[in-house]
Amino acid sequence: MSVAARQIPPATPRWRTGLGATAVAAVTACSPAHAATAGTLDIGFGAHGKVWSTVGPESRARAVAVQPDGRIVAAGTTHDAVRGDNFAVVRYLPDGTEDPGFGDKGIVSADFDGGDDVAAAVLVQPDGRIVAVGTSHGDGDTVAVARFRPDGRPDPGFGAAGQLSTDLGTRADRGNAAALQPDGKLIVAGSTRDPERGDEFLLIRYNPDGTPDPSFGQAGIVSTDFGGRAAAAHAVVVQPDGRIVAVGTTAGTGTGDNIAVARYRPDGTLDTAFGDGGRIATDLTAKDDRGNAVALQPDGKLLVAGSTHDIVQGDNFLLVRYTADGRLDPAFGRAGAVATDFGGAADSANAVGIEADGKIVVAGTSHGDENTDRIAVARYTRDGTLDPGFGRNGQATTEFGKKADQGRAVAVQPDGRIVIAGVTHDPVLGDGFALVRYRA
Repeated sequence: MSVAARQIPPATPRWRTGLGATAVAAVTACSPAHAATAGTLDIGFGAHGKVWSTVGPESRARAVAVQPDGRIVAAGTTHDAVRGDNFAVVRYLPDGTEDPGFGDKGIVSADFDGGDDVAAAVLVQPDGRIVAVGTSHGDGDTVAVARFRPDGRPDPGFGAAGQLSTDLGTRADRGNAAALQPDGKLIVAGSTRDPERGDEFLLIRYNPDGTPDPSFGQAGIVSTDFGGRAAAAHAVVVQPDGRIVAVGTTAGTGTGDNIAVARYRPDGTLDTAFGDGGRIATDLTAKDDRGNAVALQPDGKLLVAGSTHDIVQGDNFLLVRYTADGRLDPAFGRAGAVATDFGGAADSANAVGIEADGKIVVAGTSHGDENTDRIAVARYTRDGTLDPGFGRNGQATTEFGKKADQGRAVAVQPDGRIVIAGVTHDPVLGDGFALVRYRA
């Protein structure tokens, strides 16, 4: 099912610790008169709202979660001179300092004996255990999962000594996102490669002990083809009724990339009541439309964030809302979609969250002039208009004073404050974990 719309005008087993973490934060101006304004940096976090952690050489945060006690968990990758890139997980106290009660001074890492291991998603279980999901890039790609106890030690009750990897026999099996079911089962979404059709959506469901769930798909695995065109899932969410929604990008038919959405029944079969036989491919512009993140509203509507291409402005933030049966919601934005320009040559939304009052927070990166990236965030009202009570006309950007500051993940705290995790670059130390927190 291809949904076409007019172009959208822009809206106004080895586990290591001890990587020698140092929390460093850049100073940003924040006057007392503006300290409580929504969309300004929270001066009670790090140094004036920013935290830069030198987790290790070339470390990058790609995911973030907030624990019920207010501690913040970020996951991504760090580089080891011998083993290549490894999973890295850092836990912070509510004020932005690394938590000394977790791992080695707040940091743990995991090596899957691959060439490079990259964590792309992180979850905190109700019992406090932390799950990191990603990809091990060795002799071909495999889905990689690590689970840690609340104190950062590997969980021996999961996989082999707290780790597992799943190889489907292709050269490209990747884990890009994760969601936890109420029964403790873990859903991992990503992609696997078919020799004829290219990449396809991949879902794997694991039991709480890390074994594949035989009641899901074929031996715990489901792959989904989007009309013979390459597709990859980048986000996943579990509905209250147990249905699973995966979101990503598929190659279009001569019009660039399209947003791809698939909904599955609890047993892994496609839900034929959604979209066209359980799948949707949404083409909004003459060029690329990408789906990078998903959030589920309490009314069952789906929010998808990503990017769309404008022939003049380049890539812009994109936010799309679908009805519960998979149609573009005409009550949202313009015909179900909103594009937002941050003034950069390439703006991409990588994460989306929903506040308690229903407002929508979207975070990502704005690539500006002189090859400078900024962390970017926008807040929208329920109907898709930019919220004038947030930042400057609904938008805010943050720089660490470096050339490359990127927003990769977002979490909304119970008190409404907004945490964004990503990466910043230092010319001497290289890339490091970057976190910012905004007042709401």
